Amino acid sequence: MLLRSRTIRAYLSFEADGEDSGIALCFDCRPTKSNGVLDIGEKYIFGATQIGIILGKRRSCKLQVELRRKSSLTQELIQAFNLATSKIGALTFHPPSKQLDFFPASPAFLDAHLYVGDEYFDRLLSALQAGKRVMGIDLEIEKPGFLEFGWEPDGSRIVWKLENTTEPSTVHVESMNIGIELFEPNWFRRTARDYM
Repeated sequence: MLLRSRTIRAYLSFEADGEDSGIALCFDCRPTKSNGVLDIGEKYIFGATQIGIILGKRRSCKLQVELRRKSSLTQELIQAFNLATSKIGALTFHPPSKQLDFFPASPAFLDAHLYVGDEYFDRLLSALQAGKRVMGIDLEIEKPGFLEFGWEPDGSRIVWKLENTTEPSTVHVESMNIGIELFEPNWFRRTARDYM
């Protein structure tokens, strides 16, 4: 089942834990304007605002995608995410949290932790450093018994069946597709001006 999103912001995250250090490519994503919806329980959606009106008074979720090199995987992470050769990571629904000590309250959100080949990661990082922009990220998600298609004949709505939306829940991510802008936004205009 395909979950489509558009990318709002991309940034690098650097972590250091003792002698280990790691880099993650992070993307803040929003729903696309017309490409379907993920219906989470009966309280939340990841989908365009117009669709939210149709589905009732559900609260909208944002999506953060965190991409790491596969070589950074440890056995503990492989077991925690239940990764196999057919899975590249996990998508987790986090319910809203209340303010605790120094941590502010946060609304419900979706969080994808994905692990890709080192060469793929490096090529994507190089493209971003060269000024290219990630337009959108598509995730192929699967978990029998938890995910099903809605009544729409085009398969544009995915229903994530959750009886309890106050606890985190996870589904598998089997593959991903990232769309990158090939030219700078003003490339055509600037090129035309150069020839005048």
